[in-house]
Amino acid sequence: MPAILTHDLFGRGVLEDVTSLLGMRSLDERDAFLLGNQGPDPLFYIVVDPLMHKWAPLGGALHDASGATVLLAMREAALRLEGGERSIARAYVAGFACHWLLDSTVHPFVYWWQNGLTSAGVPGLDESAADRVHAEVERDLDEMVLFSLTGRTVERWRPHERALAASRATLAAIDKLYFYASLWIFERAIDPRTFSTAVREFRLVQRVFDSPSGRKRAALGTMERVVTRKPFSLVRSMSHRARACDTSDFDNRDHLPWENPFTHEKSTASFWDLYDAARARVLPTVAELLAPEFDLAAARELTADLNFEGNPTEPGEKIAW
Repeated sequence: MPAILTHDLFGRGVLEDVTSLLGMRSLDERDAFLLGNQGPDPLFYIVVDPLMHKWAPLGGALHDASGATVLLAMREAALRLEGGERSIARAYVAGFACHWLLDSTVHPFVYWWQNGLTSAGVPGLDESAADRVHAEVERDLDEMVLFSLTGRTVERWRPHERALAASRATLAAIDKLYFYASLWIFERAIDPRTFSTAVREFRLVQRVFDSPSGRKRAALGTMERVVTRKPFSLVRSMSHRARACDTSDFDNRDHLPWENPFTHEKSTASFWDLYDAARARVLPTVAELLAPEFDLAAARELTADLNFEGNPTEPGEKIAW
Protein backbone atom coordinates (compact mmCIF):
# COMPACT_ATOMS: atom_id res chain seq x y z
CA MET A 1 0.00 0.00 0.00
CA PRO A 2 1.08 3.57 -0.42
CA ALA A 3 0.56 4.89 3.10
CA ILE A 4 -2.44 6.57 4.71
CA LEU A 5 -1.75 10.18 3.70
CA THR A 6 -0.94 9.41 0.07
CA HIS A 7 -4.20 7.50 -0.33
CA ASP A 8 -6.18 10.19 1.47
CA LEU A 9 -4.71 13.04 -0.58
CA PHE A 10 -5.15 11.06 -3.79
CA GLY A 11 -8.85 10.76 -2.97
CA ARG A 12 -9.17 14.42 -2.05
CA GLY A 13 -7.55 15.35 -5.34
CA VAL A 14 -10.33 13.66 -7.32
CA LEU A 15 -13.17 14.15 -4.83
CA GLU A 16 -14.98 16.93 -6.66
CA ASP A 17 -14.79 15.17 -10.02
CA VAL A 18 -16.11 11.92 -8.54
CA THR A 19 -18.80 13.84 -6.64
CA SER A 20 -20.02 15.27 -9.95
CA LEU A 21 -19.82 11.90 -11.69
CA LEU A 22 -21.81 10.05 -9.04
CA GLY A 23 -24.04 12.92 -7.94
CA MET A 24 -22.98 12.54 -4.32
CA ARG A 25 -25.01 14.84 -2.09
CA SER A 26 -24.27 14.02 1.53
CA LEU A 27 -21.28 14.35 3.82
CA ASP A 28 -21.59 10.64 4.60
CA GLU A 29 -21.11 9.81 0.92
CA ARG A 30 -18.02 12.03 0.68
CA ASP A 31 -16.59 10.51 3.86
CA ALA A 32 -17.32 7.03 2.50
CA PHE A 33 -15.49 7.85 -0.74
CA LEU A 34 -12.42 9.12 1.12
CA LEU A 35 -12.48 6.14 3.47
CA GLY A 36 -12.74 3.89 0.42
CA ASN A 37 -9.45 5.34 -0.75
CA GLN A 38 -7.83 3.48 2.18
CA GLY A 39 -9.12 0.25 0.65
CA PRO A 40 -8.68 -2.90 2.77
CA ASP A 41 -5.72 -1.36 4.67
CA PRO A 42 -7.66 -0.69 7.92
CA LEU A 43 -8.09 -4.44 8.27
CA PHE A 44 -4.37 -4.81 9.03
CA TYR A 45 -4.90 -2.86 12.24
CA ILE A 46 -7.58 -5.11 13.69
CA VAL A 47 -4.71 -7.28 14.88
CA VAL A 48 -4.47 -5.08 18.00
CA ASP A 49 -8.01 -6.05 19.09
CA PRO A 50 -7.86 -9.24 21.22
CA LEU A 51 -11.47 -10.17 20.37
CA MET A 52 -11.35 -9.48 16.63
CA HIS A 53 -7.72 -10.03 15.60
CA LYS A 54 -8.49 -13.37 13.95
CA TRP A 55 -9.99 -11.43 11.02
CA ALA A 56 -6.77 -9.45 10.39
CA PRO A 57 -5.63 -11.84 7.58
CA LEU A 58 -8.60 -10.65 5.51
CA GLY A 59 -6.67 -7.49 4.62
CA GLY A 60 -3.79 -9.42 3.10
CA ALA A 61 -6.14 -11.86 1.39
CA LEU A 62 -7.98 -9.01 -0.36
CA HIS A 63 -4.66 -7.52 -1.47
CA ASP A 64 -3.54 -10.87 -2.90
CA ALA A 65 -6.82 -11.89 -4.55
CA SER A 66 -7.72 -11.07 -8.13
CA GLY A 67 -8.43 -7.36 -8.47
CA ALA A 68 -11.23 -8.18 -10.91
CA THR A 69 -12.89 -10.52 -8.42
CA VAL A 70 -12.59 -8.12 -5.49
CA LEU A 71 -13.86 -5.04 -7.33
CA LEU A 72 -16.77 -6.97 -8.82
CA ALA A 73 -17.71 -8.43 -5.44
CA MET A 74 -17.65 -5.02 -3.74
CA ARG A 75 -19.76 -3.53 -6.52
CA GLU A 76 -22.30 -6.37 -6.33
CA ALA A 77 -22.44 -6.09 -2.53
CA ALA A 78 -23.25 -2.38 -2.83
CA LEU A 79 -26.13 -3.16 -5.19
CA ARG A 80 -27.67 -5.43 -2.54
CA LEU A 81 -28.13 -2.52 -0.15
CA GLU A 82 -31.03 -0.09 -0.25
CA GLY A 83 -31.75 3.61 0.22
CA GLY A 84 -29.13 5.72 1.94
CA GLU A 85 -26.95 2.69 2.63
CA ARG A 86 -26.69 1.96 -1.09
CA SER A 87 -25.58 5.54 -1.80
CA ILE A 88 -22.93 5.32 0.91
CA ALA A 89 -21.80 1.91 -0.32
CA ARG A 90 -21.62 3.15 -3.92
CA ALA A 91 -19.41 6.06 -2.87
CA TYR A 92 -17.21 3.73 -0.84
CA VAL A 93 -16.78 1.34 -3.77
CA ALA A 94 -15.71 4.27 -5.97
CA GLY A 95 -13.05 5.17 -3.40
CA PHE A 96 -12.10 1.50 -3.05
CA ALA A 97 -11.45 1.43 -6.81
CA CYS A 98 -9.15 4.44 -6.38
CA HIS A 99 -7.21 2.49 -3.76
CA TRP A 100 -6.81 -0.40 -6.19
CA LEU A 101 -5.68 2.00 -8.92
CA LEU A 102 -2.98 3.63 -6.81
CA ASP A 103 -1.83 0.39 -5.18
CA SER A 104 -1.60 -1.65 -8.35
CA THR A 105 0.24 1.18 -10.11
CA VAL A 106 2.73 2.14 -7.37
CA HIS A 107 3.25 -1.12 -5.49
CA PRO A 108 5.67 -2.69 -8.00
CA PHE A 109 7.83 0.43 -7.65
CA VAL A 110 7.81 0.11 -3.83
CA TYR A 111 8.63 -3.60 -4.01
CA TRP A 112 11.51 -2.84 -6.35
CA TRP A 113 12.99 -0.54 -3.70
CA GLN A 114 12.23 -3.07 -0.96
CA ASN A 115 13.91 -5.93 -2.80
CA GLY A 116 16.95 -3.83 -3.62
CA LEU A 117 17.43 -2.69 -0.04
CA THR A 118 16.94 -6.13 1.52
CA SER A 119 19.43 -7.71 -0.90
CA ALA A 120 22.13 -5.03 -0.59
CA GLY A 121 24.14 -7.02 1.97
CA VAL A 122 23.60 -4.70 4.95
CA PRO A 123 23.82 -6.77 8.17
CA GLY A 124 20.33 -7.39 9.56
CA LEU A 125 18.68 -5.70 6.57
CA ASP A 126 17.57 -8.85 4.80
CA GLU A 127 14.25 -10.41 3.85
CA SER A 128 13.36 -10.75 7.54
CA ALA A 129 13.15 -6.93 7.66
CA ALA A 130 11.04 -6.65 4.49
CA ASP A 131 7.94 -5.31 6.25
CA ARG A 132 9.97 -2.58 7.96
CA VAL A 133 11.72 -1.61 4.73
CA HIS A 134 8.39 -1.51 2.90
CA ALA A 135 6.93 0.76 5.58
CA GLU A 136 10.02 3.00 5.54
CA VAL A 137 9.79 3.54 1.78
CA GLU A 138 6.08 4.31 1.93
CA ARG A 139 6.42 6.58 4.98
CA ASP A 140 9.11 8.63 3.23
CA LEU A 141 6.95 8.97 0.11
CA ASP A 142 3.96 9.83 2.31
CA GLU A 143 5.84 12.72 3.91
CA MET A 144 6.87 14.01 0.48
CA VAL A 145 3.32 13.81 -0.87
CA LEU A 146 1.91 15.64 2.15
CA PHE A 147 4.35 18.55 1.89
CA SER A 148 4.17 18.71 -1.93
CA LEU A 149 0.36 18.86 -2.05
CA THR A 150 -0.44 20.86 1.10
CA GLY A 151 2.76 22.70 2.05
CA ARG A 152 2.38 21.21 5.52
CA THR A 153 3.95 18.50 7.66
CA VAL A 154 2.33 16.30 10.29
CA GLU A 155 2.79 19.12 12.76
CA ARG A 156 -0.23 20.78 11.13
CA TRP A 157 -1.77 17.86 9.24
CA ARG A 158 -2.19 15.01 11.71
CA PRO A 159 -3.13 11.67 10.09
CA HIS A 160 -5.49 10.63 12.90
CA GLU A 161 -7.37 13.95 12.60
CA ARG A 162 -7.46 14.33 8.82
CA ALA A 163 -8.15 10.80 7.58
CA LEU A 164 -10.53 7.92 8.38
CA ALA A 165 -13.59 10.11 9.08
CA ALA A 166 -16.91 8.24 9.00
CA SER A 167 -20.06 8.16 11.10
CA ARG A 168 -21.36 5.00 12.74
CA ALA A 169 -24.08 4.77 10.11
CA THR A 170 -21.49 5.01 7.34
CA LEU A 171 -19.33 2.32 8.92
CA ALA A 172 -22.36 0.09 9.43
CA ALA A 173 -23.17 0.23 5.70
CA ILE A 174 -19.55 -0.54 4.77
CA ASP A 175 -19.49 -3.45 7.25
CA LYS A 176 -22.19 -5.06 5.11
CA LEU A 177 -20.06 -4.67 1.98
CA TYR A 178 -17.19 -6.58 3.55
CA PHE A 179 -19.48 -9.25 4.97
CA TYR A 180 -21.06 -10.01 1.59
CA ALA A 181 -17.82 -9.63 -0.38
CA SER A 182 -15.97 -12.02 1.92
CA LEU A 183 -18.72 -14.61 1.45
CA TRP A 184 -18.54 -14.34 -2.33
CA ILE A 185 -14.76 -14.15 -2.70
CA PHE A 186 -13.54 -16.51 0.03
CA GLU A 187 -16.72 -18.40 0.98
CA ARG A 188 -16.14 -17.34 4.58
CA ALA A 189 -18.48 -15.44 6.88
CA ILE A 190 -16.68 -12.78 8.91
CA ASP A 191 -17.87 -10.98 12.01
CA PRO A 192 -20.37 -8.34 10.79
CA ARG A 193 -18.43 -5.64 12.71
CA THR A 194 -15.03 -6.47 11.21
CA PHE A 195 -14.46 -3.39 9.11
CA SER A 196 -15.86 -0.80 11.52
CA THR A 197 -13.77 -2.28 14.33
CA ALA A 198 -10.70 -2.17 12.09
CA VAL A 199 -11.25 1.52 11.31
CA ARG A 200 -11.51 2.36 15.00
CA GLU A 201 -8.28 0.46 15.68
CA PHE A 202 -6.60 2.19 12.73
CA ARG A 203 -7.56 5.56 14.23
CA LEU A 204 -6.14 4.46 17.59
CA VAL A 205 -2.84 3.28 16.09
CA GLN A 206 -2.44 6.50 14.12
CA ARG A 207 -2.96 8.47 17.33
CA VAL A 208 -0.36 6.33 19.12
CA PHE A 209 2.11 6.74 16.24
CA ASP A 210 1.57 10.51 16.13
CA SER A 211 4.95 12.03 17.08
CA PRO A 212 5.86 15.21 15.18
CA SER A 213 8.70 15.92 17.63
CA GLY A 214 10.02 12.37 17.32
CA ARG A 215 10.31 11.78 21.07
CA LYS A 216 7.43 9.32 21.36
CA ARG A 217 8.53 7.61 18.15
CA ALA A 218 12.02 7.07 19.55
CA ALA A 219 10.71 5.74 22.87
CA LEU A 220 8.23 3.36 21.23
CA GLY A 221 10.85 2.20 18.75
CA THR A 222 13.32 1.42 21.52
CA MET A 223 10.68 -0.55 23.44
CA GLU A 224 9.78 -2.48 20.30
CA ARG A 225 13.38 -3.46 19.58
CA VAL A 226 13.86 -4.62 23.17
CA VAL A 227 10.71 -6.75 23.09
CA THR A 228 11.12 -8.20 19.57
CA ARG A 229 14.96 -8.33 19.61
CA LYS A 230 14.94 -7.09 16.04
CA PRO A 231 17.41 -4.44 14.85
CA PHE A 232 14.80 -2.33 13.05
CA SER A 233 11.56 -0.92 14.41
CA LEU A 234 8.25 -1.13 12.54
CA VAL A 235 6.87 1.71 14.68
CA ARG A 236 9.74 3.99 13.69
CA SER A 237 9.19 3.04 10.05
CA MET A 238 5.48 3.92 10.14
CA SER A 239 5.36 6.99 12.39
CA HIS A 240 5.47 10.14 10.23
CA ARG A 241 8.23 12.69 10.71
CA ALA A 242 7.67 16.44 10.41
CA ARG A 243 9.70 16.57 7.20
CA ALA A 244 9.22 19.77 5.21
CA CYS A 245 10.56 18.46 1.92
CA ASP A 246 8.98 17.94 -1.49
CA THR A 247 11.35 15.14 -2.48
CA SER A 248 12.06 11.61 -1.26
CA ASP A 249 15.06 9.35 -1.50
CA PHE A 250 12.67 6.92 -3.19
CA ASP A 251 10.87 9.17 -5.70
CA ASN A 252 13.16 8.37 -8.68
CA ARG A 253 12.99 11.96 -9.84
CA ASP A 254 16.04 11.35 -12.03
CA HIS A 255 14.11 8.67 -13.93
CA LEU A 256 16.64 5.91 -13.44
CA PRO A 257 15.70 2.46 -14.77
CA TRP A 258 13.91 -0.01 -12.53
CA GLU A 259 12.15 -3.33 -13.04
CA ASN A 260 8.67 -4.45 -12.06
CA PRO A 261 9.41 -7.48 -9.84
CA PHE A 262 6.16 -9.21 -10.87
CA THR A 263 6.17 -8.74 -14.65
CA HIS A 264 9.87 -7.87 -15.16
CA GLU A 265 8.80 -4.91 -17.25
CA LYS A 266 11.47 -2.19 -17.38
CA SER A 267 10.57 1.41 -16.54
CA THR A 268 12.07 4.80 -15.81
CA ALA A 269 8.88 6.20 -14.30
CA SER A 270 9.17 8.32 -11.17
CA PHE A 271 6.76 8.11 -8.24
CA TRP A 272 4.91 11.19 -9.52
CA ASP A 273 4.66 9.69 -13.02
CA LEU A 274 2.95 6.66 -11.52
CA TYR A 275 0.73 8.78 -9.24
CA ASP A 276 -0.43 10.94 -12.17
CA ALA A 277 -1.05 7.87 -14.35
CA ALA A 278 -3.30 6.40 -11.67
CA ARG A 279 -5.12 9.69 -11.20
CA ALA A 280 -5.80 9.98 -14.94
CA ARG A 281 -7.65 6.65 -14.81
CA VAL A 282 -9.95 7.46 -11.88
CA LEU A 283 -13.04 8.76 -13.68
CA PRO A 284 -13.12 6.15 -16.48
CA THR A 285 -12.47 3.39 -13.93
CA VAL A 286 -15.25 4.50 -11.58
CA ALA A 287 -17.68 5.04 -14.45
CA GLU A 288 -17.02 1.57 -15.88
CA LEU A 289 -17.11 -0.17 -12.50
CA LEU A 290 -20.55 1.25 -11.70
CA ALA A 291 -22.01 0.82 -15.18
CA PRO A 292 -25.08 -1.49 -15.32
CA GLU A 293 -23.45 -3.97 -17.73
CA PHE A 294 -20.25 -4.45 -15.70
CA ASP A 295 -19.42 -8.14 -15.24
CA LEU A 296 -16.40 -10.38 -14.61
CA ALA A 297 -15.17 -10.11 -18.19
CA ALA A 298 -15.32 -6.32 -17.98
CA ALA A 299 -13.62 -6.43 -14.58
CA ARG A 300 -10.75 -8.51 -15.96
CA GLU A 301 -10.31 -6.10 -18.86
CA LEU A 302 -10.45 -3.10 -16.52
CA THR A 303 -7.89 -4.48 -14.05
CA ALA A 304 -5.68 -6.35 -16.52
CA ASP A 305 -5.92 -9.09 -13.84
CA LEU A 306 -3.70 -7.08 -11.49
CA ASN A 307 -4.31 -7.43 -7.77
CA PHE A 308 -3.66 -4.66 -5.25
CA GLU A 309 0.03 -5.55 -5.19
CA GLY A 310 0.28 -5.00 -8.93
CA ASN A 311 0.80 -8.73 -9.43
CA PRO A 312 -1.13 -10.52 -12.23
CA THR A 313 -3.61 -12.86 -10.51
CA GLU A 314 -6.40 -14.65 -12.34
CA PRO A 315 -9.92 -14.98 -10.92
CA GLY A 316 -10.46 -18.33 -9.27
CA GLU A 317 -7.02 -18.60 -7.71
CA LYS A 318 -7.48 -19.73 -4.13
CA ILE A 319 -6.13 -17.41 -1.44
CA ALA A 320 -5.52 -19.11 1.90
CA TRP A 321 -6.07 -17.09 5.08
